[in-house]
Amino acid sequence: MTRAFRWMPHDGRRHAIRTGVAPRDAAETLCGLTFTVPATRSYVHWCWPTCEVCDTAWRAHEGIAASPARRDEGPGRPTCAR
Repeated sequence: MTRAFRWMPHDGRRHAIRTGVAPRDAAETLCGLTFTVPATRSYVHWCWPTCEVCDTAWRAHEGIAASPARRDEGPGRPTCAR
């Protein structure tokens, strides 16, 4: 199955963008941010918490139940550090 969206770290969170956006292209996230997709990304960026607005919109699009509350995620606490 091909998904319509993929996850991309930006501005301290992992955001959902359309699949097929190439590096150095402009992308709009499901929460409305616009940014240029980087050519490379550091591993630590993938540890950032997920944008709740993008997650909610992505789950609705995919028909996936709402995510349970993430008590241990917060500003300055990457998900990989749990």
